[in-house]
Amino acid sequence: MTKTLEGAVPSAPGGGAGFERGADHAASSQAPETHLHPVSRPSPAVAITLGLLGAAAVTALYLFGSHGFALSEPDEARYAEIAREMLVRHDWTTPHLNFVKYLEKPPLVYWGTALSFAMFGIGELAARLPSVLAGLATLALCVWFAARTYGTATALLTLPILGLGPLFGFLAQILTLDMSLTFFMTAAMVAVWFGWSSAMATSGAEPPSARGWYRIAYVATALAVLVKGPVAAVLVGGAALLFLTLHGGWRAVRPALDWRGAALALLVLLPWHVLVSWRNPEFVHFYVVEQHLARYLWTREHGEPIWFFLPAIPVALGAWGLMLLFDPPLLRAALAPRSWTPATRFLVIWAAVIVVFFSLSTSKLVTYVLPAIPPLAILTARTIVLGCANGRTAGLSRLAWLLLIAGPLMGLCGVLLPLVHHHWRAPLVVPHLLAGGALLLATGWLIRRELGHGRVYAALGVLAVGWYAMMAVAVTTRAVANEYRALGLSARAAMQPDDRLAMYNHVTQGIPFYAQRRVIMVRNIGELKFGSEQGDQSGWFWRNDDDLRREWAAPGRLFLVINRSELHEISPPLDPRPTVVAVKGKKVLVVNR
Repeated sequence: MTKTLEGAVPSAPGGGAGFERGADHAASSQAPETHLHPVSRPSPAVAITLGLLGAAAVTALYLFGSHGFALSEPDEARYAEIAREMLVRHDWTTPHLNFVKYLEKPPLVYWGTALSFAMFGIGELAARLPSVLAGLATLALCVWFAARTYGTATALLTLPILGLGPLFGFLAQILTLDMSLTFFMTAAMVAVWFGWSSAMATSGAEPPSARGWYRIAYVATALAVLVKGPVAAVLVGGAALLFLTLHGGWRAVRPALDWRGAALALLVLLPWHVLVSWRNPEFVHFYVVEQHLARYLWTREHGEPIWFFLPAIPVALGAWGLMLLFDPPLLRAALAPRSWTPATRFLVIWAAVIVVFFSLSTSKLVTYVLPAIPPLAILTARTIVLGCANGRTAGLSRLAWLLLIAGPLMGLCGVLLPLVHHHWRAPLVVPHLLAGGALLLATGWLIRRELGHGRVYAALGVLAVGWYAMMAVAVTTRAVANEYRALGLSARAAMQPDDRLAMYNHVTQGIPFYAQRRVIMVRNIGELKFGSEQGDQSGWFWRNDDDLRREWAAPGRLFLVINRSELHEISPPLDPRPTVVAVKGKKVLVVNR
């Protein structure tokens, strides 16, 4: 007989306590390998207190990681510059990068970032604020969903698994499109679940609450499309249709086909798409064909094997993902479909559709799988809670041993790194490795101690606190990320209104943002190729060294950002001889006079 972790499906397909009680009964009726006696859960008052403290701690971590650190290359600096140019150009319809058209993505995150700049000034925290808010809102939605569906213990554990997961936690502190996309897709899927629950709970006419939930799903999906394009509608629609078809057939699908919800979605989507197409006739082909169909079906960019995301998912779930891998019987029981409640099947379908869809794409990045992490985090929390309720702690115990081994090894890496690697960043990483090693060692030892005293939930609390400290140390390593704030600020301070600024052979997105200048591109134009072909842009795109030498010798001051090695390789050399203004890493800022 298959071991189960959850109880039989209740006759009323709603969420809430019914699932929780059924699952607990099933868990207590099992006879798996155990290391401790069944343990009691924290009281509601304790759970609420811990939840509030955890939420405050995660918020503080996200704000800390978003403030003071320079915008990294290339994504953060790129999206911040697009938003800044919206304010400068007073054009909220056609996104521009380095003052040429940039139509690769929709504008919702740019709008949010530009509004943040308008309210709080142009800076790193203001740039990252949309991602921070989207991350916190996604976390709140998932904790609420877990509480309503599985109970307070699962909700409480969902908070650190999702909020401190390496992928989710770091992307919540970085200006990209992925976190906002994840929030709106999560909101849409949560609304689908409660719409289905409301509709299926009644045998008669469709209840008004179901219509309201589905309309929220339509609007949230439309907003997700405005973040990153039609892929959001494909994923939400595909996951929702698959779940509804399997759980009620036409009776479940019919309430979701709400024309008023579709009208609301079109009301959100059409204005920008119509206006940007009218102002930019080239938009439809470039945006739909080149940036979406081509990238999914036949691009060679970011090509990875079909199994690329499978090893990334446990890593994205952090220590808790490793806990499940270290306890194969618990994982096998969790993966038994016959034991799944409708809520579990819903989460599995939600995550699986996203992972499978992007696994079939010819272009893959780890960040693509981020929208699947919220349901996977809830499922992970649920599995661990059911295992602990039955006294199963093999995964946690083995994880503690791993931390005890990994801690000293990380510290040893910190000692040896400067001896074997002479890059200028190596000494900057050493303190982080030493601190991280000490934290891993202490966390592993404390987990073992708590398990030895039979305090399973205390051991989970130690893991959460230790992992939080590890994340805080890891966040500080952003100081050694690839960024060129110093060069941009130096150019801004040194330049007069009539001076010009150029970049040689490499597109460094942070230079125009921090210099707050349009930059001339020399030789390599990178992702600005499309924009460079719109209108006469010859004065801002120099194709070869001859153009650079001619303008370098012309009257007026010309600043140049260039790799130091390339500066010496230009033949014949630039005349007049370049004067160094600032240096950062391998790049140097020079001026002709």
